[in-house]
Amino acid sequence: MEPIPRVSEAVQRLKGVFQEMPGARLTLADATRLSGLDRPMCHLVLMALEDARFVRRGRDGVYERGKNSSSYTES
Repeated sequence: MEPIPRVSEAVQRLKGVFQEMPGARLTLADATRLSGLDRPMCHLVLMALEDARFVRRGRDGVYERGKNSSSYTES
């Protein structure tokens, strides 16, 4: 059983997925699979990244990098 990643590690993993794949449009299932995070953690991190405008979620529920994504810094 793999240990649960710390929140900061989970944020970095998910940011890395979007940074490595410019223009990617990912569902929650895609982001979960590509980041290696469990679904609840991935969903929480996506919501935080959406609040920080690193990603945006379309009406179809698909996530993509936000326009201001380069301005996001983790505290």
